[in-house]
Amino acid sequence: MVGDALKVMKTTLDKVKGMVEFFHKSTRATEKLKSTQRQMDMPELRLKQDCVTRWNSTLYMLKRVLESKDAIISTLALINAHIDALDQEEWEALQETCTVLGR
Repeated sequence: MVGDALKVMKTTLDKVKGMVEFFHKSTRATEKLKSTQRQMDMPELRLKQDCVTRWNSTLYMLKRVLESKDAIISTLALINAHIDALDQEEWEALQETCTVLGR
């Protein structure tokens, strides 16, 4: 049921998954993210990937991305990453989704 509900946000979720995969595949990007988190006095959190067989892993992935939002945005800009970025409306939709799924 949750998986069906998340299909409405497929485009946004695909962008989030793309960001997470980018950081997992690039050591340089991961190190820069950690450095940016330190500079912003944020905890050094590693991004989590979701697993299709566990709906709650999507929730954990979204929460972690939201916790690191400012550092992710800064890092992607600094390293000039060529991935689809989220717009403000999509960030807000992620926040609302986490609120609903977390209940």
